[in-house]
Amino acid sequence: MKKLALLLTVFLIGSVAYGQFEKAKLDPTTFEEVKVKVGGDFAIQLQMLDHEADVELIDLKHNFNLPTANLSITTDLAPGIQLYINNYMSSRHHNEAWVEGGYLIIDYMPFLKGSEKLMQYLTIKAGVMMPDYGDAHYFRSNNGNVINNPFVGNWIMDAFTSNPGMEFMFRKDGFIAVAGVNNGRMNYGRANDIGEDLAFNWKLAYDKNINDDLRVRASLSGFHAPDGHSGAYLWDGDRAGARYYNVMQTAAAEGDNFRSGRWSPGSGQTELNSYMANVFVQYKGLEVFGIYETMNGVKQNADQDFTQTAIQALYRIGSFYVGTRYNHVSDGLDSEVNRTNIGGGWFMTPNVVVKLDYVNQKYDGPAHGEIDGGKFNGLVLEAAISF
Repeated sequence: MKKLALLLTVFLIGSVAYGQFEKAKLDPTTFEEVKVKVGGDFAIQLQMLDHEADVELIDLKHNFNLPTANLSITTDLAPGIQLYINNYMSSRHHNEAWVEGGYLIIDYMPFLKGSEKLMQYLTIKAGVMMPDYGDAHYFRSNNGNVINNPFVGNWIMDAFTSNPGMEFMFRKDGFIAVAGVNNGRMNYGRANDIGEDLAFNWKLAYDKNINDDLRVRASLSGFHAPDGHSGAYLWDGDRAGARYYNVMQTAAAEGDNFRSGRWSPGSGQTELNSYMANVFVQYKGLEVFGIYETMNGVKQNADQDFTQTAIQALYRIGSFYVGTRYNHVSDGLDSEVNRTNIGGGWFMTPNVVVKLDYVNQKYDGPAHGEIDGGKFNGLVLEAAISF
């Protein structure tokens, strides 16, 4: 009976819900002293993919990818004040270890008397970080950290960057409002390209547990870089690199296209307005998440008009889950990309996961440089540890 109880406990503890969005507010009453926590993320994939197009492509091998790893440091500095820093120790795009970013969270102001009422609903976040644009980034892999992504690859039009900035978040009774400002760019100030234009992001959301079985969340958010910006970053900001290694790479290409499998407006817009609407519904073991994203901007004096839609459905049974995802991106001209994922996973513990992902991605039009059309498909097995 003891063994049966232990197995049942492990099975239930392994039940992991992906609907984890904004971090809960820090409780200042739990602070005792300055504490430092060191965390790590490790991921490795066995890739078994094939691709084809009307030009000669490289010969994809069925083998293991280079493992990726993160090292994070979380420090409780004072009651309701926490510092977070994340480092890439090994990534597809960079051989060396380097700092991805970090930020300070203020949920309480022990240094300011009378601020308790103000900070009851307010969170201040400042540093080098992904602006809280959309909810899609809560379901993506970040180099070695893949726990929150039920599949192996991220979204096709993968909004992610790490820009210096600040955000203010207000939340009460399920309502959430976010307002942020950032410089709109990574690596700002290289080669004397410092400008004076800022970028802005915002979000309005409602997230409520209707009862013990049903949770509903809806959000609308935006990211805006004004006309004349020195070059905005919202997509193509993931410097760690994509999964689905080397897909659709031509035999004549030099180097590694570390964004393989993705397609987006890219970075460097001198004017940008982007919006994302999301819906998340969780009913018992079933989770459904949807994306509608639209952007218009100007890049190299040419107009851009991209649209992304996606639907993801998961069903969790204890420490196991199965699911599917459909993702579509169009540039409003002559190119489209469609991807279907079918897969599942097993959380051996809340910190250890194994996933199997079948992916089928098709290109219509010149959406991948010189390649007009084409596709890739196959299986990817991923194992990961996060703590």
